[in-house]
Order: sequence, then C-alpha cells, then structure tokens
Amino acid sequence: MPELFSSLLAGNVADIGRILPECMVVATFLFALVFDMVVGEERRRSTAYICVLGLLVAMCLNLEQFRAFTTHAASGRVIFAGMMKYDQFGCFFRFLLLLGTIISLLVAVHARELAGKNHGEFYLLLVAVCAGGMFLVSSTNLLMIYLSIESLSVVSYAMAGYLRRDRRSAEAGIKYMVYGAMASGLMIFGMSWLYGLGGTLNLLDTSIALGPAVPGADQNQVIHGLASLVTSFEGQYATSRGALVAILALVFAGFLYKIAAVPFHYWSPDVYEGSPTTAAGFFSVVPKAAGFAVLIRVICAFFPLGSLVGAQTWLGYPRVETIMTIVAIASMFIGNLAALGQTNAKRMLAYSSIAHAGYMLAGLTVLDNATGPAAVLFYMAVYLLMNLGAFMVLVAMENVFGGSDLNHLRGAVRREPVMVVALIIFLFSLTGFPPFGGFIGKYLIMLKLADRNHFGMIVIIGFNSVISLYYYMKLAKAVAIDQPEEAIASTERTPFSYHLLAVCQSLALLALFFNFEWLQNLCKQVVERLH
Repeated sequence: MPELFSSLLAGNVADIGRILPECMVVATFLFALVFDMVVGEERRRSTAYICVLGLLVAMCLNLEQFRAFTTHAASGRVIFAGMMKYDQFGCFFRFLLLLGTIISLLVAVHARELAGKNHGEFYLLLVAVCAGGMFLVSSTNLLMIYLSIESLSVVSYAMAGYLRRDRRSAEAGIKYMVYGAMASGLMIFGMSWLYGLGGTLNLLDTSIALGPAVPGADQNQVIHGLASLVTSFEGQYATSRGALVAILALVFAGFLYKIAAVPFHYWSPDVYEGSPTTAAGFFSVVPKAAGFAVLIRVICAFFPLGSLVGAQTWLGYPRVETIMTIVAIASMFIGNLAALGQTNAKRMLAYSSIAHAGYMLAGLTVLDNATGPAAVLFYMAVYLLMNLGAFMVLVAMENVFGGSDLNHLRGAVRREPVMVVALIIFLFSLTGFPPFGGFIGKYLIMLKLADRNHFGMIVIIGFNSVISLYYYMKLAKAVAIDQPEEAIASTERTPFSYHLLAVCQSLALLALFFNFEWLQNLCKQVVERLH
C-alpha cells in the first residue's frame, strides 16, 4: 500500500508540468489579489493589467502545449490518476477561455458602471472563473467535472450580483444562484446513479483511464476497453432503459444550464440584464465555451464516434441524436421568438445567446464522425469574437448614453461611428450573413447535416436565422438610423482600446470568411484526437 501511494504521488507531481497554463492562471490570481489589497483605489486598474499579463503568459504556455501535440500527432493522456485529460482538445478550449477573459478584462478597465466599486475585485473574479473553466474543459472524472462546474459557477454568482446597491444586480445574483443550485443538484444526482451502475467515477473504465498514462499505450486497447464497458452497460441493464435515459437527462442538466439551452435557460435574460454589462458578455462566451467543451467530451465518451466502435454505443446513436435534436430546435425557436419583443439590448442578446446554443447543439445531432463536433468548435470560436464584441460595444454605449435600452442608444452613430459600424458587423455575423465568420460557422453545421440528409434541421436553422435578422436589425436601426430623443449631455468618450478591440475582432470575422479552411481542419484534428 505505501508503494502504491508513493507511485500515485510521484505521478501526480510529474503531471503538474502538464497543467502549467492552469497553474499560471492560479498564480496570477493570487499575486493580483495581494497587489489589489495593498494598493490604493486610484491604482486598482493596474490589477487588471497584471491579470492580462499573467493570462497572456498562460496563453503562450498553452500554445506551446498545443504546438507539441500538433508536431508529434499525439492523442493525449490522462493525468492525476484519471481526473483530467491532457490533450489537444483541452488546449483548444483553454485558448478560447483565456482569449475571452483577456478581452473582458480590457473592457472592464474602462467600464463606467464599475468605477468606484472596488473594481479590482471584479478583475479577480474574471480570472477565477477562467481558472475554473480551464480545469473543467480537461476533466474526465465525474467528481472533477462537478467540482470544476461549481468553482466556475459560485464565482459567477458573485459577478452577477456585483453591483450590490443595484436592485436588479442583486436580483440577478440571487436568480443565478437559485437556478444554478437546482441544475447542480440534478446533475450530481444523475452522476450518483451513473456511479452506482458503472462502479467508477471515470468517464471511461478505470483500466482505460489509467492505460494511456503509460507511454506508448496501444489505442486499440483503449477502444477495446471502451467497447467492453459499453457491452457491460448494454448487457447488464438492457431492461433498464428508463434508468439510463433518466441518468442522461440528469447529468446533462448541469451542462445545458451552463450553455443556457432549453429547458435550463430561464436564468439567462434576467441575469444578463441585471449583471454588469461586462459580466453579461463574459457569461455569454466563457462559461458557455467551458460548458460545450465538457458536453462534447462526455458525449464522445458515452457515445463514441461511429468510426471507432460502430453501432455498439450506450443507449445507441438514434436516441441521443433525438434528444439533441429536440433541445436544439427548442432553444432556437424559444430564443429567437422571445427576442423579437425585447427593447433592452442586453436582454435581446441574452435570448440570442439561447438561440446560438441551439445552433451549436444542432452540430451534435450527427455523431457518425468528427465533422459534427468539429463544426461546433469552429462556431464556438467565431461566436466568441462576434458576441463578446457586441457586448463590448454595449459597454461603450452605456458609458456614453447611460443605458442599454434602445431608447438610450438611438442615434449613437453621431457620437461613436466606429463602434456603431463594428456593432453592425457583429450583428450581421450573428445573423449568419456573408462576408463574415458567422456565415461560415452556420454553413459548416448545415453542411454536415446535409451529409446525413437532415434537411429538416437545415430549414429550421435557416428559418430561425431569418427571425433573428429582425431583432438584430432593430438594434442596428436604433443606433445607426433613428434620431435621439434628446441631446446627449455626457462628455464621455470611448477609449482607444475599445476602438482597437472592435476593429481587430471585426477584421478577424472578415478574415475567417475568406480563409477558414485552416481553422476548420484544426477543429477536425482536435476532435479526432479526443479519444
């Protein structure tokens, strides 16, 4: 027994080198926390720049790990006794989380609603959520998944209710916490059932989780072990389909909550509207990206891609594809139809976020190979740029006009022409219009659906895109065409950093329309090496 513990300890110490980006983010949080405690209020913006610098270092470490996987064509390995997976898939999503957090930090520095409210603490909360998300995207153990989701969620509740003297912000924090507690309770209940049936907390069999930790492990052995685990489920519990479906629904409850998909979407509009606008934009991309990462990882573990183990899968493809189809269609229609009547831009984008979760879930209705999940990865990368960009423009508009209602934003082009043009680009990209990256994102998802003759889903995506055009253009019309109801007394000017970020994100969306193959191939490679 002592030898076993010594071996596990030695392995865990060796694995620390494989989570250097996460360690860098945690170290950044601790250093920035001490710095923020000792400096005065007038220097607390420096806390944000310290956080940005630390996250940039973490991003460089992550890119180096990603490059190593690309160079050596490695599929990854489990670390910390099967608690996490060190692979290219985790590196891809860690990059998205770090990029989204860095942009949010740069936006929060000049957010007027955070001024004079201990804003140094807000920067630390952003970094803490990022750290929780980075652990989540690499988790392969049910307990680790739960702990990572909770570490991400608890800090998010504090961010939603950060403006303590604002009634709507306090309400947003409470609602976020109540809905989050309900979803977490359902998820951990489902995980306990899964543990009771399988006898393990690992997504794969214990022998599979430990096998890849040995250099040179045979991938066929891993696949054979997974097929054996699946056969065990099918054989022993063939008469308990109801229990298996219940487990699936309960476990996925926590994931659907994080990505704001139906039926766990009710928190989104109120939380987005009441939260600081910077926090709302952050919620719309970073926790959502982490939620999709763990959802894809769990789906590919329980329902392996057809090229690996054929039709021998837990519950079978048709069942899980049907579940994903129902959730995707409901999310698209509910999100877009509810957004039509909104007069607050933040609330409108909250419902839009629900609809976009549906678009991405549509890519998971096809599980025969890596193309469907790869299209979701591409869409997530594009969605980060366009949705976070739209919220950044809203922060700039609120600084000048004092609110995010359409009445406040009328005629904004006269004061902020650059930001308004950027907002229109982001809105067109969210709609799926060429020549922007959002069009390519939807095109790749629909292309995969067409390969499987799912033309009904393609029609639904197209119809919902037309619906979304109405409310996106309603916002564009307000800022670019409508006349302001009264003269704007504010002398606030949008900082140069906002203009620079808006231009860079707009150009990136334009570039991804004309040259998207490299990212498409990269996403496919990442998913193919997920197992």
